[in-house]
Formats: sequence, C-alpha cells, structure tokens
Amino acid sequence: MSDLKSFVALQAQVWEFLDRQDDATLRRIAGGAAQLMVLSAVEQAVRALPDISSPPERRNYLQTADLLVSDLRKIAGELHYRNYSKLTKPKLIDLLADQAAIPTDVPAAEPKRPAPAPPTPVAEDSVAEPPATVPVTTGPDADAAAIAARLREIDTEEEGAEYLEAQHLDRDSLLAVATELQLTRMDRLSQKELRRRILKQAIGARRKFAGLRKW
Repeated sequence: MSDLKSFVALQAQVWEFLDRQDDATLRRIAGGAAQLMVLSAVEQAVRALPDISSPPERRNYLQTADLLVSDLRKIAGELHYRNYSKLTKPKLIDLLADQAAIPTDVPAAEPKRPAPAPPTPVAEDSVAEPPATVPVTTGPDADAAAIAARLREIDTEEEGAEYLEAQHLDRDSLLAVATELQLTRMDRLSQKELRRRILKQAIGARRKFAGLRKW
C-alpha cells in the first residue's frame, strides 16, 4: 500500500511539472527531443541557488530542502567556496544563503584594456630636411690671400690658431698662406712648424712692430 501511495505522489508531481511547461516543451518531451531527468537534492541546489537573488529566499530554500550537513558541504564545494569543511549546518546555511550569488573564489574577470590609439600620421611636408652641408675648401685652391688678411686682423696667436684650425687647411694651402705673408723657405718645415711661423708672422710680428710697418 505504501508503494502505491508513493507512486501516486510521484505521478502527481509529474503532472504538476508538466502542467507548468509550455506547449513547445511538451511537444519536445512527447517527441523524444527532450528528456526528463531526475536530479538529486544536491544537484538541484547547485543549479537553483545561483538563480535565487534574495538571501532570505535562499535561506528558506536550504532549510526546506531537507539537506544533510554532508549535502551542504557538497553544495559549497560545487559552488567553489573555501573553508567550509568544519562548519556546522547552521553556519553552512548562512554561508550559502548570504553568498550563493557570488562564490568567493571565482576569479573576477579582468577588465578589458583599451585598444591602443593609432599612430598619428606625419605629414610629408612637415619632415624637416637636413641642413645643407657647407663645403670646406682644404686644397691648394683655398683663398690664401683672404686667410692671410684675416690673420692680420686677429689680436692674439691663440685666436689665430683657432681660426686656422677651423679652415682645415692642408700643407699646400698653408704654404700658399705663408707666401701671402712674405714667408720664404717654408717647404721643408713640418705642418705644425709651418702653422707656428704663419701665426708669428701674421700676428706676433705685427704686434711687435706696430706703428713701424703699415699693414
């Protein structure tokens, strides 16, 4: 007799379930496209709790589901909680009721990084052209007369040495400058000594004999 009562109760639950379904679902069940599946109390709770948004409703669900402490611990494990293994039944219900919607160890989604801004196009006409290179005359064709005249205007031999260095004169050009300064027999001198003689003739001698000779 008890088996018959259980069967009748089960049949009533099935009819109640079918009554809540829409026509499309019923047709899928009847056609075999959908199947009824019996879930355990733990499986039902794991599926149901995340969809219940209110803590009082979750608490009421857990208290009326006739779950054992072991069942509650399985539910906590399935929902990724931590430090629940030693909790009592009331504490487990508190944990699942208060935090079921947000499991404690589910990693938060990383915020999307903004896409990098495209590089700013550079207009072709905005690119500065390199400055034109000014050629430096270093051969014998250098204007020896102009260099000699400039040396006569410089006050000190140090300034004259800097001026000569800036001209990048080779040996032939230095000899041409020496000729403009009326220096002779310079062919056998080293380039360093040739520079010294030029500076002495153009600047040192002028300062020494200033007023005695008109430049």
